[in-house]
Amino acid sequence: MNAKQKALVLAVGAALAAPCAQAQVKSKAGSEWDFYGKFYPELMHQSGDGATAAGTPVSSLTVAPNGQNAVVSRGEMQVSNSYIGFRGMKDLGGGYKGIWQLEQSVAIDDSSQGEPLANRNSFVGLSGSFGTVRLGRMDTPLKSAVEDVSFLGISSGNFVSSSNIMRKNGLRGSGSFNVRASNAVNFDSPEFFGGLSYNAQYSVGNPTESETAANGGITKDRKPSLVSMALIWEKGPLYVALAHEVHFDYFSGSADVLPAQRNAPDVGAHSKDTASAISASYKIGAHQIGLDYNMKKYTESPELAVTGRFLEYKNTAVGVTWAAKWSNTWRTAVFYGQGSEGDCQLLNTTCTTTGLDGAMLAVGVGYYLDPSFFIFGLYSTMTNGASARYENLESGRGNPGEDITQGAIGISYSF
Repeated sequence: MNAKQKALVLAVGAALAAPCAQAQVKSKAGSEWDFYGKFYPELMHQSGDGATAAGTPVSSLTVAPNGQNAVVSRGEMQVSNSYIGFRGMKDLGGGYKGIWQLEQSVAIDDSSQGEPLANRNSFVGLSGSFGTVRLGRMDTPLKSAVEDVSFLGISSGNFVSSSNIMRKNGLRGSGSFNVRASNAVNFDSPEFFGGLSYNAQYSVGNPTESETAANGGITKDRKPSLVSMALIWEKGPLYVALAHEVHFDYFSGSADVLPAQRNAPDVGAHSKDTASAISASYKIGAHQIGLDYNMKKYTESPELAVTGRFLEYKNTAVGVTWAAKWSNTWRTAVFYGQGSEGDCQLLNTTCTTTGLDGAMLAVGVGYYLDPSFFIFGLYSTMTNGASARYENLESGRGNPGEDITQGAIGISYSF
């Protein structure tokens, strides 16, 4: 455990064991704060089957299949996005409030796997009648807005998360639009026109070591950045969100294609990845139905006119979620989504996307002993086309066409 993590543990202990001390801190700082979190460990089993046979025609962007399954059939414990956090606010007068949050993943199953401090949504900000401005590390507006229907409240970071097929592509998953952005500035508007609100975010990335030219260590002419925005309308049982997100110089389109097709190693190459999504949900008594549709496009401009270099890939995905509360004790959730083969372009040569489609089915059931404590069971199948490598694994990757099956039982406790 490093020094920062020890300090965090000591702070948690003080908050829990000495409420009088907490009150003194509140009085001294003139602010209010609280400690919160969620733990949901699960015993999971995974397996892979049906990898595409050697010699089968596949997409121009896919490695040659070998017929071998790469997903190891095994059981393990996972903790998904179990986390703890602190958050607070201070009344600054004049209708303004200072706000802050520090949130941290915790590997309660294996203490040897340390996590960096504030690796989840962490920020400081100012709120008032104008809305809220936050600076820090935060989920993008697209990620926050388009998955409104909760899958038992445990899908984030889990193999049942719809983002595994809705926000990724079948190339392997680097082109994800399920992002928590660093170095971000976020604006949330107040509600206007009877239920509308607007969220926007700008994130500037730090150039990585791989983005430095070999000659003299000169930084390449790239400005990796992200822009995300969402327009949300919520009225009674109806929720509708429109979202758009752009990644500049992420090179997610060619990250998982054949090495000869990639542009990122070239100094003057640039990329622009975009996603547009619409999401809607409706509550009918104890049931909630959600629909989700998005279009993703990955575009790159090669520096060198080399035949076969990646130019563009685009695809769409559609999904539906049904969540039901049958009683105070029993709840269920079902998700089904499909990703299309899409279309692609390579420089001066034909590009095919045959077999880059995929489908995902997830089912969950929760038995609630308390609103904050329940036992759950999960099941998921990820079905890949002959060329696709959609995956929802915590570690490891499947081969082209390999289908992934997972099941788990676990406990969720929120505080």
